[in-house]
Amino acid sequence: KLHDQNDVIIYSVNQQGLADYGVSESMGQAMEYAALRKDRQYFDLLAAQTDKYYLDRAGYYYWKINAENYAGEQICALVDDLRIFKAYYLAAQNNMGDYSKQLASVSESIYKFDSDGKYLYDFYDDRSQQKADYVSLFYLDMNSIDMLKAYDKQKWQELWQNSRELLQKIEKREYGFYPVAFSYSEKKYVWNETGINMVENLYTALNLYNADGDTGSLLKFMREEIKTNKKIANWYNFDGSVKDENESAAVYALAARLFWLNNDSKYALWCYSKVLAFQIEDVSDFGGGFGDQDSGMVYAFDQLEALLMLRMVQGIGE
Repeated sequence: KLHDQNDVIIYSVNQQGLADYGVSESMGQAMEYAALRKDRQYFDLLAAQTDKYYLDRAGYYYWKINAENYAGEQICALVDDLRIFKAYYLAAQNNMGDYSKQLASVSESIYKFDSDGKYLYDFYDDRSQQKADYVSLFYLDMNSIDMLKAYDKQKWQELWQNSRELLQKIEKREYGFYPVAFSYSEKKYVWNETGINMVENLYTALNLYNADGDTGSLLKFMREEIKTNKKIANWYNFDGSVKDENESAAVYALAARLFWLNNDSKYALWCYSKVLAFQIEDVSDFGGGFGDQDSGMVYAFDQLEALLMLRMVQGIGE
């Protein structure tokens, strides 16, 4: 809940209290949601807060700030920056105001700090003034990169093409599991040795879909999981067995989006109902949030992914 520029979106909250930090990921998610709702007042409040607390003088956005003293960690993350650009682009498309200065500024920031002009990189660390030597595949939001190319084709054409190719040439394993990153220094795809994080895997699948890639294997796996186990877990082993029995609103929200994009309304609606099942139904401060009813643990990420998915549902009928 934000009321003025002195409010901060906190990473998480439970019965013990609030987390002591916020992340620019949440700001970008909230801005995107406000842009999709065409809510200019809320969008401009979020944008002002993002610039006030997260924007470094050098021109990049901190990925994380301390919620008490607002000190920023001097690292920017590609995925967060892409989402902020997307939010401004959508707001401009929806005629919510003149955001030309912000679009130019964020575009230049991503180009300068998150790329070398040919490839996109995971993060920039201002303390060492170095970029990562890899890119997480779930960071390559092709929807946002499409918008960057539409905004400035000359600057973004090569980055757009190389990002598409990294996704289209991705190594796949059985069940539609994807590697987590591409290492530029080693020139190879990198797998998470501990297993498959479904939030990351679903983001990669959505990015692959938006790069005109095939996500059929993952869709097939999730349908089988729903039919057989009546769930999609947060983590899987490479053999398709469940690694962690826990579930989350974010996994179901992302799965619903992927099913809808592939015109599978049956399973999209099933995932949609699972998201709603995570909504806490009481009159406490947690009421209406998407989280754990017993502990009251609520993550900003889950809330905002659920809201974005619900907005997608509403948009289908408009």
